[in-house]
Amino acid sequence: MSKLDPLLTFVEVVNAGSFTGAAERLNMPRSTVSLHVKKLETSLETRLLKRSTRSLSLTEDGRRLFEQASEGLSILTRTLDSIRDRPGALNGLIRLTAPADFPSETLAAAMAAFQDLHPNIRFEITLTNATLDLVADNVDIAIRISRRGGTERVERWLQDIAWQFCASAEWVARNGAPQTVADIRDFISPMPGLKSFLEQAVLGEAKLPDGRIMADNQGLIRDLVLQGRGVGLLPKGMTDDAIADGRVVVVLDDAVLATTRLNLTFPTRADMVPRVRAFADYYCRLFHA
Repeated sequence: MSKLDPLLTFVEVVNAGSFTGAAERLNMPRSTVSLHVKKLETSLETRLLKRSTRSLSLTEDGRRLFEQASEGLSILTRTLDSIRDRPGALNGLIRLTAPADFPSETLAAAMAAFQDLHPNIRFEITLTNATLDLVADNVDIAIRISRRGGTERVERWLQDIAWQFCASAEWVARNGAPQTVADIRDFISPMPGLKSFLEQAVLGEAKLPDGRIMADNQGLIRDLVLQGRGVGLLPKGMTDDAIADGRVVVVLDDAVLATTRLNLTFPTRADMVPRVRAFADYYCRLFHA
């Protein structure tokens, strides 16, 4: 066991919030995680964690150690990874997040093919519509929608996304086509975060009405539109077949002023260790093929 192992394990326990979570992240038995932390406490002659059957918290000494050690260990880990990861011999964990309703076929194909090329690569995938903090949640790559020209983080372009207001032909026949965004009845709304983003990035600050139904899944919003429940603002392409056969009508075309971008997003350039950069390159090639 390396002298750094107990300290690395302690930091991972704090980041994961539990011994079980740390064991999963480190791919080791929970008993080994507990042993590492106990060994560290013994060597320092102090208690670092207060434990109960359901939770744990830091002691004052534990808090000081975590604050001073975590950043240094992160830098050291990245340095060791960059030395270890050489072309043809990539290894280690890639943590990736994407929206819960993101079409996953291309992503799954890229992961499988990349692991065939680099058998020592592991993936941890989180599909969620929550906006994870890429640093605090220890994410290497996020597939995200952003404004055109946004430079808040390190990004690689995948595609532009056009948006359109859609309603079923039945709904339009019953209610009439809205003439302005404010006229929309029975709006099927995304969750507040995405709703605000679309108002600013796509509609030129025009305010969307409150939703009669609110959902955090674009596929569900599309299906509700098809069921005649109201008007949805959807990525272009999601309703192509229904538009072609007349079941869905595009309304308020003039209200949509801009497209958004689908990107691979990274916390910082320093976090793009060779395995992360190599997978990003591979996925972009496959996505654009």
